[in-house]
Amino acid sequence: MIDPLIDQRDHESMLQPVVRPAGESEDTGGFTRHLAQHVIDSWNHSAAEETHADWPEAEIAEDPPHGSASYRFEDSSSAPVFPTSTFFPPDVRRGGEGWSDAQPMDEDSGAFTAVPESYSSVSVGSDTSPKSSRRSIFPARSLVQKLVRPVSQATGQMSTLDWLSGTPFEDPHQAQEPGEADELVTINLVLDIGEALFRYGAGALEVETSILAVTSAFGMKNTDADITNQSIILNWSPPGKVPYSRVRVVRSWSANFRALSEVHTLVTDIAFGRITRAEAEETLLDITRDPKPYPRWVVATSGALFAGLFASYTGAPLLDASLGFLATLLVLGVTRQLTIWRVPEIFALAAGGFLATVVAFLALILGAEITTSMVVAGGLMILLPSVRIVSAIQDAINGFPITAAGRLVSSLVAFSGLTAGIMVGVVLTGQAGAPEIDVTQEISRIYHPGFLTLLVFLTAVTAAIVQQAPYRLLLPTGLVAALGFSGVFVGELMGFGGWFTPIVGATVVGALARVVALRLRAPQLVVAVPAMMFMLPGLIVFRGMYQIAISESSANRTTGLYEIFDALIIIVAIAAGIVLGDVLMRPLTKRLQSNERTKGRQR
Repeated sequence: MIDPLIDQRDHESMLQPVVRPAGESEDTGGFTRHLAQHVIDSWNHSAAEETHADWPEAEIAEDPPHGSASYRFEDSSSAPVFPTSTFFPPDVRRGGEGWSDAQPMDEDSGAFTAVPESYSSVSVGSDTSPKSSRRSIFPARSLVQKLVRPVSQATGQMSTLDWLSGTPFEDPHQAQEPGEADELVTINLVLDIGEALFRYGAGALEVETSILAVTSAFGMKNTDADITNQSIILNWSPPGKVPYSRVRVVRSWSANFRALSEVHTLVTDIAFGRITRAEAEETLLDITRDPKPYPRWVVATSGALFAGLFASYTGAPLLDASLGFLATLLVLGVTRQLTIWRVPEIFALAAGGFLATVVAFLALILGAEITTSMVVAGGLMILLPSVRIVSAIQDAINGFPITAAGRLVSSLVAFSGLTAGIMVGVVLTGQAGAPEIDVTQEISRIYHPGFLTLLVFLTAVTAAIVQQAPYRLLLPTGLVAALGFSGVFVGELMGFGGWFTPIVGATVVGALARVVALRLRAPQLVVAVPAMMFMLPGLIVFRGMYQIAISESSANRTTGLYEIFDALIIIVAIAAGIVLGDVLMRPLTKRLQSNERTKGRQR
């Protein structure tokens, strides 16, 4: 091998060939490498001189050992000499990755030796240099460099394990290796699981983390999932293989919290290596084919009881609560039949709002001593799209804007249909001779706080039955709601206001729901949604719609619009509080997740 070198014995630059045996392992890299090394040496020499000028007290350091030579450019034609320990301390040499080839150090002195004339290449130096360098001369500067030095990459792709951190599927266990013929089978299973979760009301984050956990457990690491309002896009791109992409569209939704909990448990079992792919397919098929836990008449009765209990919670006497019970039975029967006839949701909810309003005003026309707003508010609560609103806010906070926007638009359409039905009912009953009612009355609870806590407990249990929650979650959901009411009660006593008080109660509900859900192996949404429904502003919705429909004064209509806006703000605040409580409890529930992983791997 022939390398060009600069002759140091003359004052004129010349290329001098150096011949080495072909079997010699040392390789200088050629003229380009020497030129690059010369530029690096020049830069370090300039930096060292600037440091010496900034801190002249560095001259008190010991003189360099006898084997070192100063780095000077007095003779521009001579080859550059490596810097000594004064200008190029060992800690700086070790800190830079670019100094992969540095001059050897003198074993006795620990300093860099001068380059001899016959030395034609540079090699990696030893890291056993003494610490009497810039680190000891300029400790403040060394400390600052450590503080500002990045500890990781500024940007980079987040791994699957990092993305699953903080979820119930953290640190999944690979159950089996994928085979060439089983890849499409695994992809279809993953899409079936994601579709089931979406259909039963899970949020986008729950669906995505479940997909990543299942694919990781089955050895498919290079998986990406994109969640939209009603579709799942799955892409698997293993290195060196043809990538697969599949799309699954979710066209139907069903209130079935028991199935949602069972699918969540299935994903947990897969992530912790308890079952194989074939067993998972059979289990998922059984979950989707199983009937709902409660028959229709139980769901309808529970919904009517929920309306009556909620009316009592807002301050309605027994007669008003009984009318709310009857109105809800009628509303649920009619809306169910319209759904079977495939009537769009907006018209079905409009019919429900209309019927609830008509029942209340007919009772008022007949001379019943009732508070109409209480009756209508109780009948409205079971129709509010509370699950979708909570899921939409959760998706927006967790970084799924498209899914959140789609669910919010769907919720607003349902909300507008409900309020349109109320307006039509108010107008028609007014034409039939119904007297005007006073909607300016504030909520005035007539029962003791202890009895209100019992009402909230029963309200949450009945709401959980309407959402087809599993049996094991009914009592815990009621307890979470009762403790959430304590947060609302404390907020009211402290005068937090109508917007901030629901956030306090919802945060308590969200935090406790995460603990209960992890303990009972269910999604947090299954516990949180029924437990927070007592806080929904059904009475405020009716007030706003009534003032817009009946009043001829622009001031009253403006007040009605403000009431509707106030109700929307409260609903969003409740949903945000539930998500906030879940986030706040994540660091405190690590032990529950660790125990679950340990039990799963021991089975």
